[in-house]
Amino acid sequence: MIVLDEAEVERRLGALDLVALMESALRAVACGDGGGPVRAALTTRDGVWFGAMPAWSAAPHAALGAKLVVAVPANAARGLPTHRAVVVLLDPRTGEPRAWVEAEALTRARTAAVSVVATRALARRPRGAHAILGAGAQGAAHLDAFARAGLVERLVVWSRDGTHAAALARAAHALDVRIAGEADDAVRGADVVTTCTASAEPLFGAAAVADGAHVNAVGACVASKRELPAALVGDAALVVDDVAAARAEAGDVVLAVAEGAASWDGVVSLGDVLARRAVPRGGRVSLFESLGLGVEDVAAAHALVGT
Repeated sequence: MIVLDEAEVERRLGALDLVALMESALRAVACGDGGGPVRAALTTRDGVWFGAMPAWSAAPHAALGAKLVVAVPANAARGLPTHRAVVVLLDPRTGEPRAWVEAEALTRARTAAVSVVATRALARRPRGAHAILGAGAQGAAHLDAFARAGLVERLVVWSRDGTHAAALARAAHALDVRIAGEADDAVRGADVVTTCTASAEPLFGAAAVADGAHVNAVGACVASKRELPAALVGDAALVVDDVAAARAEAGDVVLAVAEGAASWDGVVSLGDVLARRAVPRGGRVSLFESLGLGVEDVAAAHALVGT
C-alpha cells in the first residue's frame, strides 16, 4: 500500500495540472461517469466532528475511494492542527486498499483549482481585479492558483487579522496589491470576489459588489454559517458543485432561501455547466458556492499516487 505524507503530497502537487483535472472530474460526474453521496458526518460528545466522503470516478482515470475528515477544536490548545484529512484509495477492480494520502494540502489545492475552473466558466471578466477575503491557508491557496492561471491583474486583500492580510499581500509581491481596511472596500469594483473565511455572518453589503462581478464563496460549508448577504445570493446566477450537497450544507444559500430572499429554482451544478447540460439563470452577479466533493479529492489523490 502506498503512503503519501503531507510533505510528499506537496512535492507532487507541483507536477499536476490540478485545474484541468478538476474540470475533467466535474464534467465526468455530470455525464454519469463519477460521483458520490452527500457527506456523512457525526459529532462526538467531546465535540469532535468527523465526516466521510466516498466517491468514484471513471474519468480522467478509474478511481475509487473516500476522503475522511476530522475537526478537533481542542487541538488548538494542544498546538496541533484542528483539522486533519486523509484520502483512502481502493483498487476499482478488486477493492484492494491501494493508497493512504494525507489530504490537508490536497484539500487546499483542489478547492482553489475548482474556484479557477468556476471563474473561467462563469465570470464575465475572469482576468482583472480580484478581491480575496480571508488570508489563511485557503486564501493563500487561492492567490497561488489564480496567479498561476494568469487571472490576477490587481489584487485587494482583506482579513479581520491585519497580520494575516499583510502576509498574504507580501506573498503577492509581483502583483499590484493593496490591503483593504473594510470588507465592503475590498469587494467594491472587483471583477472577481473570493471569500475564504470562517465567518458565520455576511462579510459585506450586497450593494458593495459591482454589477457583473463573479463571486466564489468558499468558507461557509455548514448550513448555519454564511459569508454573503441574502440579497446578493437572491440576485445571483447561482452555480454549486453539487445541488444535493448545497441543499444540505451551503449556508449562504440555505439561509437566504429560509429568509425568502432566494430560491433553489434554477440552481445548477458546475459540472453540468462544463458539460453544457445546463445554463445558469441570469443575475446581477454570478456566484459559485463551493463545498468540496469527494470525487475531487479521490481524483486528485489518484493522480498524485500516479505521479
